[in-house]
Amino acid sequence: MKNRNLLSIKKLAVLGICVSFVAGGCGKMTESSIPKLEEPVALNEAYRPVEYGTIGSLQVLMATAVSRDYCNYYSANVNISQIYVEPGDTVNVGDVLAVCDVDEAKKQLQQCKDALAHENETYEISAQISDTQIKLWESQAADTDEFSTEQIEKKESTEEDYNTQIATEQENQRYDKQLHEYRVQKINEQMASYQQIVDDGTLKAAHSGLVTYTKKLTDGRSAAAYENIVIVSDTDDLVLDIKGTAINEYKYSDYDKKYVIVDGEKYDVTESQYTSEVLVLSKINNRYPDVCVESREKPFLTAGQMYPVYFEKTKANQALVVGKDSIYKDGDTRYVYVKNDEGGREKRIITTGESDENYTQVTEGLKEGELVYYNSTDQVPTKYSKYTVTRSDFDIANYGVRYSRSDAGTITETCDYEGQIVSVNVKQDDTVEKGMLLYVVDTGEGKAAITEAKNAIDSENESYAQKIADYDKQIKDLSEGGSSAEENNRQDEKPDTAYDEQQLKLNLQLLDLQKKLASADHTYQLSRLQSAYDSISAGNDGKGNISVYAKNDGKVSKVSVKAGDNVEKGSDILQITGNSTDVLLVQVKDSNSYKVYKDNIADVGERVSLELDGTTIYGSCIGFAGYGREAQKGYINQDDKGVHITGNTDSGYGNAAFYIKLDNGIPDDLTRASAVKFSYVSFKKVVVVPTSIIHKQVNPMDKDDISYYVWKIDGDSVVKQPVILGDYTSGSNTLVLYGIDEGDEICLAS
Repeated sequence: MKNRNLLSIKKLAVLGICVSFVAGGCGKMTESSIPKLEEPVALNEAYRPVEYGTIGSLQVLMATAVSRDYCNYYSANVNISQIYVEPGDTVNVGDVLAVCDVDEAKKQLQQCKDALAHENETYEISAQISDTQIKLWESQAADTDEFSTEQIEKKESTEEDYNTQIATEQENQRYDKQLHEYRVQKINEQMASYQQIVDDGTLKAAHSGLVTYTKKLTDGRSAAAYENIVIVSDTDDLVLDIKGTAINEYKYSDYDKKYVIVDGEKYDVTESQYTSEVLVLSKINNRYPDVCVESREKPFLTAGQMYPVYFEKTKANQALVVGKDSIYKDGDTRYVYVKNDEGGREKRIITTGESDENYTQVTEGLKEGELVYYNSTDQVPTKYSKYTVTRSDFDIANYGVRYSRSDAGTITETCDYEGQIVSVNVKQDDTVEKGMLLYVVDTGEGKAAITEAKNAIDSENESYAQKIADYDKQIKDLSEGGSSAEENNRQDEKPDTAYDEQQLKLNLQLLDLQKKLASADHTYQLSRLQSAYDSISAGNDGKGNISVYAKNDGKVSKVSVKAGDNVEKGSDILQITGNSTDVLLVQVKDSNSYKVYKDNIADVGERVSLELDGTTIYGSCIGFAGYGREAQKGYINQDDKGVHITGNTDSGYGNAAFYIKLDNGIPDDLTRASAVKFSYVSFKKVVVVPTSIIHKQVNPMDKDDISYYVWKIDGDSVVKQPVILGDYTSGSNTLVLYGIDEGDEICLAS
């Protein structure tokens, strides 16, 4: 999909809408009674007719016709075993797109079950500890009445208000309960996701259409929750995407009229609506979707084509209007100069209404068709030829200068450790099956990792044993009334008295519960450490020799190492590739031969071409691989599980890239072919005029206020007509978005 931020309009400020209607009517005319003033002076006579029109504001935004996308993803972290489709494939809803490693999902599910059991157990014990602590404080608070005033002042512990401590603990209990319930909910959600994967690890198409994106496994098989694995696009359902206009920045929802021009015809449009859940998630993540518009009339759209979308806000409709540059002021009086029958000028007092940037409504004093003078310091052309405006196509080309045949399902096996290759058990062009031994690597880190994992288990056991020994000593000292009990458990010692039996019992309960909590934590942590040890030991002979096996079927397309080679972690070992395809991968890079817009790719369904030996070969874009700076494009998706932000993996190409299919297949020899040509800008049946017709004017009070106009022939008069332009030209031509239309006659300098 295209990134065309430059397609903003040069003059996006308010433009008065002045449209002539065949309608009669005249306002009350009042002869001027003001003192005669010096008449305005122009470089030559400049008049324009009074017309019926609309006073208001107009904004023009660019929309591109794109296919509606449907993302397919897992709702949990998984390892992808195989993706069965490639860009260009057609799928039906329910078709299997990919499959993940179910064994890995089983491990994750068991970890979730263990985490849930641990969460429930530790919460129950912690709740008992909290209840016991409150009872102890209540008992101690009751005993403070027996202290003398002098004794209370000497004890720091009695400075605390027990009631405040109890209230605080009760509030903590309520918070802990809410936190526990939240954790349980999240774990259950994860368990449901993994259980679904265990029951059926396949990823099935959520919608029928064309596969336009697949995750690349060249940099690893792991996929995060809600990471796009496959994107399917409905090429029969095109929407108008106003790129670069996110919904949080969109300012035109309250405009009265919204329409798009398609092949010269006007169609009313409305904005696509997003649910409140989408808006909330967008705000939380500060990632907002584009504004999209649609028409109920369903005009025929062409993928990749651009269409101007117009937003009008009306202040006055069917009003007599004159240019603001025709109106003069004398205090509160407004007047104009009207051309009389003798060809001279007469002052005419008028009453005005609404105004916009260029035009003002006249409620009294003028009638339709009268010629009103306007102040023009620009030279009104006297020698010119007539140029009749027509509609035509407007295109700016872009080029993909690097292209190559795309192979299906290429997976790069990389080394997980630093070490030395012991053996490579396959060679180039070998056919491999899942589970076949690929290579063996001897790594000191492999030995160290096993040792480290074993040490972590031993450390956990030692730490737990020490904790239990400490608790047992405290229990013994407390039971025997020893010094340790006095130091660690007594919060309000009564001088020369023995422990209250109730408080002794409560303190012993606290220590026993703390032992249970430590035991629960130890059991859980030990199981996790053991699982990590088992994972590290898998495929390791204990001496650091690690065997690596194929995770899916394929063909060895490249072997990068040999026995004896030293490798670093992440080094490429070999590549396994599926079948070769009839798809070309096109990369958009700098070129000395072509003008290249590097952050632009062809849209899905857009027609492309390639020159070969003087013959033009045609094809279509069928998918995308990378967006340059926007490689990790995000999507907002809503399904039966809620709303999610999903994203694509960085393609690794470092530049924009997309896929194409040529109509008659890939030629045997592409060495003599030119770059792939596609559209950077593409309009059909729009107003395109010679650039020399367009004139620029700068507001002398604001040099940043730049506008454009043409000299329009209106009967016997030549009038200045404001226009809105696109922000680009093609050769000697310029696209005009508003102000003139087919059939208008414009002055072309002789």
